[in-house]
Amino acid sequence: MTGKELDILGSYSEVADKLGQQAGHKKWEIVKAAAGLFIRKGTLNTGVRDIAEASGITVGTLYHYFRSKDDIITAFLDYAVQGTNEFVRMTTETLAKLPPQEAMRRALRLYFEYTNEAQSIVLFWHQETRNLPPEQRKRLMENDIVLASLFEKLIDLGRREGIYKIEDAALAAHNIIVLGDMWAFRRWWLGRRYTSEQYIGKQIEFILHGLHNGNIEITGESHKEVRREQ
Repeated sequence: MTGKELDILGSYSEVADKLGQQAGHKKWEIVKAAAGLFIRKGTLNTGVRDIAEASGITVGTLYHYFRSKDDIITAFLDYAVQGTNEFVRMTTETLAKLPPQEAMRRALRLYFEYTNEAQSIVLFWHQETRNLPPEQRKRLMENDIVLASLFEKLIDLGRREGIYKIEDAALAAHNIIVLGDMWAFRRWWLGRRYTSEQYIGKQIEFILHGLHNGNIEITGESHKEVRREQ
């Protein structure tokens, strides 16, 4: 995981202050080092000693900042969740002033660009969900619901104005989240066919077309059309 990927979340929130994030602050350095190890090795295979070594400190010093590995995971989760909340707040305030179609287009681009830059974070949450304690797993799932709710509200706004024909706004919103995350999951194939900008552009048009015609498909003939376009 790169510092840029983590900083994307931080740019949307004040949680950095709660974590004590400042230039060179050791607590934040530990969180970043741990996140990188979790992605490469998984949370179960990463020990406190591994995190301490990656942070350039002793195990005793690490325990001065965190009581356990779970505390480090919780700190990272706090950062991601509050970053998402701030992203939604800022996006909602901006989009509320725009016509429904333009608001949706901008929201889609913002989210897809975010998942492109933070694809290691996306992979981390999805691959490690099963290994998280129940309370942390619940928070992570609720975080996804917050993101989906943003798109559901934008879809409902377009429906009320007669622009979108889609019937199930909630399902369409979750489909949008999956399409955004798919670049991280399937870049091994998608990256051979498209640049990230091409992928984002095609998916935005694909989604808007589906909303206008009352159907967003992730599989089937509509999906094949997206893959054929160059």
